[in-house]
Amino acid sequence: MRVICLLTYLLLFQGTNWAQYTSPFNQYTVKTDSMGAYAFIVSGHFHGSSYNQSGFPANTLLANLDWINASDSKMLVCLGDLFMDVGNDIPNYEKALFSKLDLPLINAVGNHDLSGDVYQQHFGETFFSFELGNDIHFVVDTEINDGDLNEDQLSMLRKALDKEFENVFIYAHRTIWKDAYEEMDGLFKDNTQSLTGNNFEDQVLPILKEISEQSEVYWFSGSLGSAPASFFYHETKEVTYIATAIRSLPRDAMLIVNVDVNGEVVFETKTLTKEPVEPLESYTIEYWKGDSGDSSFNWRLVPLYFKNMLTHRYFWYGVGYSVLGFFFLFLIRKWRKSTRTKPLS
Repeated sequence: MRVICLLTYLLLFQGTNWAQYTSPFNQYTVKTDSMGAYAFIVSGHFHGSSYNQSGFPANTLLANLDWINASDSKMLVCLGDLFMDVGNDIPNYEKALFSKLDLPLINAVGNHDLSGDVYQQHFGETFFSFELGNDIHFVVDTEINDGDLNEDQLSMLRKALDKEFENVFIYAHRTIWKDAYEEMDGLFKDNTQSLTGNNFEDQVLPILKEISEQSEVYWFSGSLGSAPASFFYHETKEVTYIATAIRSLPRDAMLIVNVDVNGEVVFETKTLTKEPVEPLESYTIEYWKGDSGDSSFNWRLVPLYFKNMLTHRYFWYGVGYSVLGFFFLFLIRKWRKSTRTKPLS
């Protein structure tokens, strides 16, 4: 009888992946179907506009929750800047997004997601990995060391060498890979970058090259800055680089990643508005360096920008610190002057 039960157990759960991941945002677990095929949705910058002070996610995201929930996707991946102001936005996000999302949400933290340890206290670790079907997924933290991946994260990436995965998917916020390729000079000028460079080319890329000898490697980033489109695509011999984000604009779109039973990956672009989108592979370096898209500055929004600046607490924090700094500088200079002019006894 025990032998029969054991055989039944093995038949029912053969191929089941126990290295699953449960979202800390809504407690849904990432799972594949019995055949191993799956799809997921990925984008970044879920807070939308840089001037969004509502405390809620991007309007284009909220307007498409019905489509996201009705899709066959196994997870929704945010490539950082999930929040605009993590210290204040969590209650609104729980009400408007987390509680209404019917699939696991995953986030690769961006600069707006981190403020002290607020994010970590609510949602736990900021870099981790999990397996899905015959693939492994890495979520990395490009903020913790200003763009460098520390030894803990490098060791995590080396896990992809432990066995022959079909695909290796890496999710990050910053486009820390761009400086490793001369052809990308001039791209992503106003997104989050380290002033002193990072260790991608010297330490991360060699690991990826080794992984690529046995697996397909895809790196997704979500910090685009001003952009002509919601997508960027660049394929090299070792790694396929993809950047995608939404900004509460007519161009907003998300990427659907389909993985079939043979491990083949097919991309599908999905508009969140009525504006048409091209296949992902169309958004190349040439596209980004051309005149595609409308990146002109809207001068009519200048009064709004000033209003948003003057009404945000971070502005007044800066003013307060500046006043205190000048006050202490004044006291120090006054004290030094008094010591210089004090008569000798």
